[in-house]
Amino acid sequence: MLRRLMLISLAVFMFIEWGPLTAERSKYGIAKGNPFIKEVVLTFDDGPRETGMQEIDAVLSSFDVKATFFLVGKFADRNSPVTLMLHRQGYEIANHTYTHPRLYQDHTAHIVRQAERCDEVLENLGIRKTRFLRPPGGHFNMEIFNAMRRMNLPLGLWSLNTADYTGRPPEEIYNIVAGSVRNGDIILMHSGTPNTVEALPRIIRELHRRGFTIVRLEDLWNGGRT
Repeated sequence: MLRRLMLISLAVFMFIEWGPLTAERSKYGIAKGNPFIKEVVLTFDDGPRETGMQEIDAVLSSFDVKATFFLVGKFADRNSPVTLMLHRQGYEIANHTYTHPRLYQDHTAHIVRQAERCDEVLENLGIRKTRFLRPPGGHFNMEIFNAMRRMNLPLGLWSLNTADYTGRPPEEIYNIVAGSVRNGDIILMHSGTPNTVEALPRIIRELHRRGFTIVRLEDLWNGGRT
């Protein structure tokens, strides 16, 4: 009985705090696209790095593919020529905070400031305000949701993690994507990872062979949210 009352109280709190839950899911984040449309997104975190970015661009450009890059503000500032190159090439630039902290351990005001500082760097480079924020590690809680609601900045999460940051070889990175990819997947990879660069051409060829269209996260969001 007590457990039931606690669950009812939580549901009432969530309704009062956020309104109808179905509406909130579509307003405050995306982790996967429409399961009935053969679209996927390639996302790259933690850039722009000093090395490896031109190599990623060369692969993507050779296939005429547009990806989404979640940039860390301090790196975007330090490596501004690379940031501008990504922007000129038509890739989607998204927010990965300013210093890559553990956002889930922070307060709402500090979370907001981390996102704002990243956007300030990009705007000073002539890049429009970002559409999505990806919290480092993908961790989120009520503080992060409150911050995102305040900023009208949806979370851009993922549904397929290649774990390329662990140093796994290119063959394993490819196999994870080839063996698990589904309609609407948002694929997580990382900038400045040589093995990812090596696996990327084979990944793209396989996605195209299966009939997937590779789009930016904003395109997936606009095409239908789940």
